[in-house]
Amino acid sequence: MPKVSVVIPVYGVEKYIERCARSLFEQTLDDIEYIFVNDCTKDRSIDILNAVINEYPARKKQVRIVHHEENKGSALARLSGWQTANGNYIISCDSDDWVDSGLYEKMYNVAVNKNADIVVCDMLLFEENGTNRLLGLRDENASKEGLIKDMMYMRTVWSLCNKMIRRELLGQLDEIPQKYMGDDMAVVLPLFDIANNVAYCCNDCYNYDVKMSTASHQTTLDGMIRKYKDVVENLAIVRRYYGKYKQYTYRRPLYFPSV
Repeated sequence: MPKVSVVIPVYGVEKYIERCARSLFEQTLDDIEYIFVNDCTKDRSIDILNAVINEYPARKKQVRIVHHEENKGSALARLSGWQTANGNYIISCDSDDWVDSGLYEKMYNVAVNKNADIVVCDMLLFEENGTNRLLGLRDENASKEGLIKDMMYMRTVWSLCNKMIRRELLGQLDEIPQKYMGDDMAVVLPLFDIANNVAYCCNDCYNYDVKMSTASHQTTLDGMIRKYKDVVENLAIVRRYYGKYKQYTYRRPLYFPSV
């Protein structure tokens, strides 16, 4: 059983997949598996990925590629990866981003040393204007409830990509999001409540390419409406969870639309 499974959805990233894959294969953690989920991509992403895999023979046996017969979106692509994963811990990586070489080893060591269900690392945003912005925990010593509130108020990012999660924890989710926009939120907010111990790993970063994300989100009015509906549907998952399991209710943040 590997220490860590990395799940990477792949769709339309032929310009970026090489950078992502190399950063993954050059991780200092040896006992790791990589699960790339081909979400029926129409470009050369998988061909490029296979070429990079061949350059890392020591990693080749650690790589699996799951192929979808139809495009399902990133939420369900991640789910396919989770269902395939064997690692003690699971972390996601978007295929247009990249990670520092020592990140997963450091996160795993924090997880073991602190017996953590979730380990959070910093995220470095590469902005369109060429500047960088570091996002981490607002308060490293915050309580679990404080961390949840920070994410609800968007003072801390709720991305899955900077959170290493104990595999058994994912099996405790009542609902898995089916929609793309806001799917991280619908997973992370319940998981933080379920977790017994959340730890923080500083220094090495997950690197998020904002300009690629911004370009992929440019769409028609109909497309924007569909994405808004996705967010609302994923917000409903969070509300159902907290309405069912919590005896208290967080004051609804202003940006939460009515569901």
